[in-house]
Amino acid sequence: MERLKQILRIMYWLTLLILAIYAIFAKLTNSLDWVGILHLAYYLPAVAMLSVISGQIDLLSSIQKGGVVNLRARILDFTHWLMLIGVNIGAWMIGGVTILWFILKLILLAVIGWQIGAGIKNQLKLQFNEKVLRIMTAIAAFLLGLFTGYIRNIDSSIMGWGWFLETITAVVAILIVIQWIWHDIKTISKDVSGYPRSFFLKGIFGNSVIFLFWIHIMIQTHWNWEMQAGLSFNVLIGNIIYIIYWLKYESCRWQQG
Repeated sequence: MERLKQILRIMYWLTLLILAIYAIFAKLTNSLDWVGILHLAYYLPAVAMLSVISGQIDLLSSIQKGGVVNLRARILDFTHWLMLIGVNIGAWMIGGVTILWFILKLILLAVIGWQIGAGIKNQLKLQFNEKVLRIMTAIAAFLLGLFTGYIRNIDSSIMGWGWFLETITAVVAILIVIQWIWHDIKTISKDVSGYPRSFFLKGIFGNSVIFLFWIHIMIQTHWNWEMQAGLSFNVLIGNIIYIIYWLKYESCRWQQG
């Protein structure tokens, strides 16, 4: 586990260093203006994903050491990311997304799946009906994401089929996030010891980077809110929800000493 965290830490800082050097070089050589350099936001989701993966590995380490976390929340989080992978695959089929996003999300899914496997025997006993429901929900979320990514990149028109599907998927993703955060908060309110603070801080950083990516997209599309309705809803509401989640953790952490 420590070796994995060291490798991830090196990848993370190396990525930031490469982006910073490239931005400085591009500006000094006048090969790009500031708008062109800002286009490096194309890579910001990868930086954010590395931060999120690092936080999830910290949580995995806590679970392996006997820390109690809400595993229903972890299952819902897995479903949420599985749906987003479906979006990436659907877009990737017609060249609408980079392979790096897909690979990093696969790594993230593997880490969250590892969390579930590490804690499910001792901490969570699912009834058969609930197991079937969780599996069906994950499959449905993945298929929705897959279909959305494919249709959205075929039909990029405002108020078209792709637009509607993207907006619906964004709402569904937020609803899943709200549900897993609610489950986590129930556990945190009783005992925060299983949740390392770095898990939340790295999540806040990752969300902040995605917010910068959203600003870049909005600038590129001349702040066309209708065109970017799904992305805007997901990023803005998602950030607000996660900040509330973090503040609740800090409050419980302070109250519990």
